Amino acid sequence: MKKKLSYALNIVLMVAILLVTFYVLQREQNMGEIFQELKKVDKLSIFFAVLASVLFLVLQGISLQIILASLGVPVRLISSVGYSFIGFLYNAITPSASGGQPMQVLYMHKDGIPIGASSVSLLFWTILYKMALLIIQLYALLFHYSFLREHLGEYDWLYLVGLLVNLVSVALYSIVVFSRKGVASAANMVAWLCHKLHIVKRREKIQKRLDTMVGHYQEGADYMRTHWKVTVVILLITIVQRLFYFSVTWFVYKSFGLEEYSIIEILILQSLVSVCIDILPMPGGVGLNEGFFVTVFRKIMGRQMAFSAMLLSRGASFYALLVVSVFVTIGVQIRGIHKAHRRS
Repeated sequence: MKKKLSYALNIVLMVAILLVTFYVLQREQNMGEIFQELKKVDKLSIFFAVLASVLFLVLQGISLQIILASLGVPVRLISSVGYSFIGFLYNAITPSASGGQPMQVLYMHKDGIPIGASSVSLLFWTILYKMALLIIQLYALLFHYSFLREHLGEYDWLYLVGLLVNLVSVALYSIVVFSRKGVASAANMVAWLCHKLHIVKRREKIQKRLDTMVGHYQEGADYMRTHWKVTVVILLITIVQRLFYFSVTWFVYKSFGLEEYSIIEILILQSLVSVCIDILPMPGGVGLNEGFFVTVFRKIMGRQMAFSAMLLSRGASFYALLVVSVFVTIGVQIRGIHKAHRRS
């Protein structure tokens, strides 16, 4: 009940922030002209924008399927893709995108996937997902540094903080996945904290359960440490996945008939939006993402067109996916109910 209330409050907060953001952003806009602009965009380009955003989650599902299969846990692709949409939904409605992975583990457990395997696969994918962003940024810094600096302007400090947070995250996640002592220490800390906060009365009970989970988890981690081919394959898929997500803005840019900037430049601009905003603790990055998008892209499109582009880009890459994720999650729930009836 508390979880449902928390999700509901986060959704209300997300909607409230979104309304305030749109109110602030549209004050200086001619909404009539914006609607006219939106009517004129190339519909095929918008279709490809939506398709790119869907493929973004499909590729995550493919990665999870490959990782789980390498751990000896075969999963159907449709189920694996379903976990991706579930993760997206709960990440969107929880601060700092903290709710996605726990819910993915829960749904995987319902499908008979061991918690150790699901946990290590999701953490392993998270490391590579963050590494993919850092690789893209390394390319941008090496080959497009002046362009990056020009469009960051006064927000270069936020970009540097974003890079630092991602680097630290990769390091910490790597310790958890690849260090036996790190996993055991984390489990002990959780047991101690739950006991101190009176969440559990008997520390020994939760310690025993956590030790069992850590045992399964370390078996999976040991496997991943010795199978670098899987690492390389998933990293390549994840880089492509990131580029699909950033390409949503490219398709939106093209839909307005604009050609001055190359696809690489648009991808770089969208990637720096992700670096700067993803570290901030707002559900789905709502409000911050929209505002920063307009701030970055108004330099190349003008404020009014940047506002229009934001509506289409965020609509395709976030809000449309959010709606689809709700229906996918409902579908998975219904499938689970049917499975339970068949067993009984």
